[in-house]
Amino acid sequence: MTMLTAPSPAALALAARCRRAKTAADAIIATAAEMPAAPQASAAGGEVTLVVHPASLADWDQWTRMLGVRHVRDMKSTGSAMVARCWYAGVRTKLVGVGVPALLAEAVRNA
Repeated sequence: MTMLTAPSPAALALAARCRRAKTAADAIIATAAEMPAAPQASAAGGEVTLVVHPASLADWDQWTRMLGVRHVRDMKSTGSAMVARCWYAGVRTKLVGVGVPALLAEAVRNA
């Protein structure tokens, strides 16, 4: 006969974080209907990842404002994308703006 053991507190905490992340990702998708560049959203390890392909810096600005990214220091360039870290609905969130560095370079060239 196999004895079942209760999940560890760490496992229960991770499961709760994952549920909150999934709920936050679903909420972002629901509110994103009005946003430019429909996102691809995923939730894993208690964190939400949103990938967007903004057509302009104004689109990127809308996304960062919606998610509450307050400072440029919260963003890092990977070369082909800009990654912004923030919290949304109490969940750690990563916004990935594919092509944003190229949009920034174009804006500098045209300034």
